[in-house]
Amino acid sequence: MTAPHAASSSAKTPPTPDRIQVIVATDCGSTTTKAILIELVDGHYRQTQRGEAPTTVEAPFADVTLGVTNSVTELQELSGRRLIADDGTVIRRTSLTDPNGCDVYISTSSAGGGLQMMVAGVVRQMTAESAKRAALGAGAIVMDTIASNDNRKPHEQIQRIRELRPDMVLLSGGTDGGDQKKVVELAELIAPAKPRPRFGGEYQLPVIYAGNKDAAPAVARVFGAGFDLSIVPNLRPTLEAENLGPARDRIHDVFLEHVMAHA
Repeated sequence: MTAPHAASSSAKTPPTPDRIQVIVATDCGSTTTKAILIELVDGHYRQTQRGEAPTTVEAPFADVTLGVTNSVTELQELSGRRLIADDGTVIRRTSLTDPNGCDVYISTSSAGGGLQMMVAGVVRQMTAESAKRAALGAGAIVMDTIASNDNRKPHEQIQRIRELRPDMVLLSGGTDGGDQKKVVELAELIAPAKPRPRFGGEYQLPVIYAGNKDAAPAVARVFGAGFDLSIVPNLRPTLEAENLGPARDRIHDVFLEHVMAHA
């Protein structure tokens, strides 16, 4: 079954804060997966419904998305609002008057301490900060932020990367069409450090690249076959623009499909 996520998220622009009226959030616990519906009521956000289902990360199911789908389905039945599409995705509202779907879907985990990530960017105050916002917006705990200008020497950064044991890494840097060298150098710092996933070395650590699109082939060569690399649109395609949605959606997908399967 397809992991629940915002339907057609790659084709739709994330809603601006003034257009967020309906939120669905799920949390995968060790034994129970919870779903809540949050709605804007009289100018205030309120939890209006709550659904639960057994967590299905263990045998015989071994698929955490089943528990997530079941908890959102209960939420759907209690609220009378259609939330799950036929393909298993969470429905995105088409307008503020749409009685079905939600404006934002968030998924996280309280099992094993929640989703833990390392983020990296070329400039700490810009691309690294954007990566941190994307991770936090996806419900992650940011263990550390690695940046080319974070005042640590390379050997100190490498030691820290080896210590962290994150669930996944988010790497960003450079604007589209701009300099490629710095973000590739950052990949060359991370990959040889061989960070290990928190839940053991039997699977490849997921790395999400959301930097300069022109540098993506070089970044892919650096990480090679030793990492589970995903490439998504740039978090900062220009200096003035920030595009967190695709990276945030991919974090959700990797978390549900990959990380929770090994929790």
